[in-house]
Formats: sequence, structure tokens, C-alpha cells
Amino acid sequence: MPLSEDSAKLDTSKPLYLMSVVVKNEYKQRYQPNIVTVILAKDSGSTKPEQRAFRMDDKGSITIETDDEEATTFLVRFSTEPTPHSVLGFRSTARAFPLTASYFVPLHADIPKADNGVHYLGSVKAVIRERQDGEFRAGPPAPLIDQAVGGASSGTFDIEIADAYDSDIALFKKTFPALRGIEISRAILGPWDRARAQLYWEQN
Repeated sequence: MPLSEDSAKLDTSKPLYLMSVVVKNEYKQRYQPNIVTVILAKDSGSTKPEQRAFRMDDKGSITIETDDEEATTFLVRFSTEPTPHSVLGFRSTARAFPLTASYFVPLHADIPKADNGVHYLGSVKAVIRERQDGEFRAGPPAPLIDQAVGGASSGTFDIEIADAYDSDIALFKKTFPALRGIEISRAILGPWDRARAQLYWEQN
């Protein structure tokens, strides 16, 4: 993931995108997911878009404490060629001894077209709740015990995408010195489309 090293310099040869993500499990609260990889899909003109993964790093995982809870904000960064891409979603895991559950946060959000430079895509909040009949699952059904106990097979996601530019950009610049003094434009993702996520789940 770009800017993972303290000495990393800003690469302006292609667009750099920033977004914040919080994933909360309100259904099985002992299992709080951590993002492992960010999955992009490139529209190559074929029936099956090319996928690309960016591994989440510790530097971009920020624990924020409030009066009543503790949550991790993931500062996601990725660069792409200036061709049509979408953020397919986030692969995540949660560990609570002795089990590990895995999840997929289905964003399916088209990235707005942008020129070279740094662009802010928004703030994503993904919450796991109990799944109702026919809704997509928060994760695969196997292994059966791990996925059931962690709420992956019996849960689903509700997702919101918001514009939190001021607070998010302040946190990005505090965390990644290479962004200080850089102009960062807004390129906010559109609203989350549950029907699109449901269709993808049914077809895959």
C-alpha cells in the first residue's frame, strides 16, 4: 500500500486515492474485523473484470478511543492507472481465541474519473448485523464453526459512504508526512448500492 514506509515519497505518476474505513460487528461483538486486503476491479472490457489487491498495513490502522467504545479506522491508500476501476470490497478477519472468522465487505463502488494527483473518496462505515432470509452473507459459510460463531455466515453488512473530508484529511496528513502541503481533491464515491452487492453475491 502506498506510503507504508515512514520515508516514503509521494508518487505523482498516477492518481493516488484515499479513503477511511471502519468495520464493526454489532451482531457478534467479540469478533471485530480487521481489513487484510483492499480489492479493486479494473474494467478491461471483458465479462470478468481484472482484480487487484492492496494489503492493508499497520501504519494505516489507527485505534481511536471515545467515551464509550474503541474502534479501528483503516486509512486506505491505493494508486491506479487512469482507467475505469471500482472498489470491489475489503477482505477482513477477526480473531477471538481459539477461532478466526473471515468476512468480505462488498462495497462495489465505482471510482470517479480523476487526473494525476491525490483524491479523497470518502468515509466508509460497514456494520455487521444478523442476516435475514436471502440477504448476502458477511462471509463464506465454511469453516462452519468459525464462520457461524463470528457472525460471518449468519450476518450481513449495512454500509454507508459519507464525506468526512476535514477530519479524515487531517488524520491522513498527521499519519503520512508525505501528504502534508499537498492539495487533496474530493472525489466522493456514490451511495452504497445493496442491490448491486446482492447480485454479485448471488452470481459468485
